[in-house]
Amino acid sequence: MLKIAVVDDEVTVAARTERLLIDVCKELQLEAEIDTLGSGEEAVRFLKEDAVYHLIFLDIEMGACSGIDVSRFVREALQDDMTQIVYVTGTEGYDRQLFQFRPFGFIEKPATAEKVSEILAKYMRIYGLKQEVFEYKSGHGTYWAKLSDILYFESEDRKVRMQTLTGEETFYGSLRKLSVQLSEKGFFMPHKSYLVNYRMIKSFHPDVLTLLNNAEIPIAKGKRKEIARLQLMMENGGR
Repeated sequence: MLKIAVVDDEVTVAARTERLLIDVCKELQLEAEIDTLGSGEEAVRFLKEDAVYHLIFLDIEMGACSGIDVSRFVREALQDDMTQIVYVTGTEGYDRQLFQFRPFGFIEKPATAEKVSEILAKYMRIYGLKQEVFEYKSGHGTYWAKLSDILYFESEDRKVRMQTLTGEETFYGSLRKLSVQLSEKGFFMPHKSYLVNYRMIKSFHPDVLTLLNNAEIPIAKGKRKEIARLQLMMENGGR
């Protein structure tokens, strides 16, 4: 189930965004649970009480606790890089400081069904909700790991080291064969020695990728244009 928060101190705007989300989720056949929160303070309180969301549609300009304050709480206080923030704004142009919080998208008020649909389709294209698994053999046993938990694979001679959110495993295998197997699951090779889960990237730099666990993965010089094209494609919903 997709868990969504709408945070806006304008009651009519919040109600409109919620209604659009309900309609679009129905159209896309997505099961969703939506919380509508009337202030930044209420959003922070919910998050402190362990509320977890896939997406937060966040008004930028609110009262004492603005959208920027909520964003800072999510990214810095909670150290949460998985929740995706969509800024909802009534002004043209975007404050550059917003980009430090790695926004998933922007919606200008009044929101439209087309824009909300674009955001949700993009989220599902990049992240999805399926608990797909990766199967591998180690010794005489067969094991499984959730694809959503895998950060990257690294080639080590004839072995492959798999780094997950909870630890690492090593098994015999070929990184290139894994690349063919997982290319349609959001994995790509920025370097001949690494196969990376796109969903786990925190930031892009010209010669290195920083992942959610702060691991730095090198980008081969010959791969830079390809990575830039991939980033643009994925940020536009995979088109």
